[in-house]
Amino acid sequence: MKLFDMRNEIHRKIFINSASLIIAILFFLLLSRLNDISTFIGKTTSVLSPFILGFGIAFVLNGPVVWFENRLYPLNMKDSTKRVLSAAIVFVLTFLFIIFSFWVIVPSLIDSIRGFLENITGYTERIEQLLLGVSESMNLDITGIFDAFNSLNIPKAITDLMQNLSSHVMSYSFDMIHFVTNTVIALAAAFYMLLDKENLLRMGKELIYSVFGKERANYISLYCMDVKNVFQQYIIGNLLDSLIVGIVCWIGMLLLKIPYAPMIAFIVGVTNIIPVFGPFLGAIPVGIILFIVNPVYCLEFALFILILQQVDGNVIKPIILGDKMGISGFWILFSVSIGGSLFGIAGMLLGVPVFALIYEGIQDLMQHQLKNQGIKIPKNSTVIR
Repeated sequence: MKLFDMRNEIHRKIFINSASLIIAILFFLLLSRLNDISTFIGKTTSVLSPFILGFGIAFVLNGPVVWFENRLYPLNMKDSTKRVLSAAIVFVLTFLFIIFSFWVIVPSLIDSIRGFLENITGYTERIEQLLLGVSESMNLDITGIFDAFNSLNIPKAITDLMQNLSSHVMSYSFDMIHFVTNTVIALAAAFYMLLDKENLLRMGKELIYSVFGKERANYISLYCMDVKNVFQQYIIGNLLDSLIVGIVCWIGMLLLKIPYAPMIAFIVGVTNIIPVFGPFLGAIPVGIILFIVNPVYCLEFALFILILQQVDGNVIKPIILGDKMGISGFWILFSVSIGGSLFGIAGMLLGVPVFALIYEGIQDLMQHQLKNQGIKIPKNSTVIR
């Protein structure tokens, strides 16, 4: 005779009540030690941060390494040698690109910002004179606009903002040694991950299959492959698209002879990474800056950025990213909004691929359950017969 039979109603109630009590106690203990758990997670993440960063670098550079490795097939050398040579070429090219950026882009960007700050007072006075001339020609009273404009004190606000940023940079510079050390460790970890990726993947598969069994592990493996494809396509594609948009914007500003081209291109390129809201986040502050400099520049920039965003959305992005997210425009807007509300800029950047994967997982689960129940949902019917 069994001491505990789940088919017995009394035994089943005892089990359910006991399990509920145990879960409630564990949940209470978890809440009471939430600060300790959070501290432990924070310390663990801090210790592992170089390897997490290294994994991210290896993830981004894996595609170029594979590309070079495939191009080296005519050479009579071992596969391991090809892998080492390909990884070395990619890392060298990455370093050269970073050096080029700091040598060419950063000085131009700093000169643009410095020049704008030096001339900001003259620009605001010119705007005041323009508004005054318009009011006199049209016999309008714009005293309220002048008062509001003066109350903003734009030159002082911008100067204070730059000083605050400078002070933060100075305060963070004390952690530079720690940052450099972590970066070196991350680069070394990324290099070794790329060289030994087959063994690392095999160890991960062995762990998954040993814990979850064959059927569940097969699903997890396929889902992990989807995660890899979606994130690799989205992150690398988005970075490449934003780089192209920034370069085109820089060239466009130079051709239109609009001042501060490096600063404008930097703002437009960086904000373009954010889906949906990115073009507006970049265009609005740049438009305000150019309106202060010269309203004609603002109008020219608005027309240029409108054309550029149309070309980007209809030509550049489809070529680079394709249409493999699997979610509609509504869900993209939803994921960006929710991700930004919960996790800030990082949530806006990664909200789309994360939600696309969650959406795909829920879709697979629903289709599996409906198939087991023999239910087929028609498109134009509200009741299933």
